Amino acid sequence: MSDISPIDKADLAVAAPLWMQRHSQNFLGGNRITLLEKIDLHGSLSTAAGAAGMSYKTAWDALNVMNNLAEKPLAVAATGGAGGGGTQLTAEGKKVVNLYRTIEKEHLKSLSRLEKSLENLDRYLPLLQRMSMRISARNVISGTVCQITRDDSVALVVLELKSGHHISSVITNDSVDSLHLEVGSSAYALVKASSVMIADKEQSLKLSARNQISGRIINLSQSAVVGEVVLDIGSGETIAATITEGSIDKLGLFEGREVYAVIKSTSVIIGVD
Repeated sequence: MSDISPIDKADLAVAAPLWMQRHSQNFLGGNRITLLEKIDLHGSLSTAAGAAGMSYKTAWDALNVMNNLAEKPLAVAATGGAGGGGTQLTAEGKKVVNLYRTIEKEHLKSLSRLEKSLENLDRYLPLLQRMSMRISARNVISGTVCQITRDDSVALVVLELKSGHHISSVITNDSVDSLHLEVGSSAYALVKASSVMIADKEQSLKLSARNQISGRIINLSQSAVVGEVVLDIGSGETIAATITEGSIDKLGLFEGREVYAVIKSTSVIIGVD
């Protein structure tokens, strides 16, 4: 006899969060769509964050992730006007919000139909609760393979980003083959924030790191030991770096300053859909 207690169907309802994914990453979900809608309504990220029940930092990070994974920026900083500045939803942002809400309606209809068959709930729950893999890498940026150079055991893979920058990765030939990489195929680069170094753009330095991507500091958060530096590298793409407080002071970093994000090619992971 089973030792599992009978389920009271009257107390059960079917619920499943809706996420749209890109490059195996959760891209657009209910909270993020609400944030985009609030940005469109208020024209301010800080106001939208409060209206969506998020901290400013959470909203900022979510917006950076969405812009990095989207084909085109979903929201951009606005300048000028009576309010001085703010954040505005782009035409692309409005399209994805409408698309999500349309899909959401059909999703809810499907859940409603499933809820009428709760006698089969035990059988289907494992499928409905399938977990999405989460990656600790702070930077996930989509691009197009523009170069593959092989030697005996490893290959240099170069991605062209939306911003026009190139990012190189050294991976094994086996990885190139298993990922089915070829020039023109879509892929994405994953880089831990702790693997990103910041270099002064005004100093002439010779570095062994292959990736030296120019950008403007748009966010600088500091603590007693480490800080986070976020660079705008163009076309809505950002790169985040985690560096020590001492390095921030030594380099004299501040928001608006032009610097380089320096990344060793061996620190860049390549992924595909």
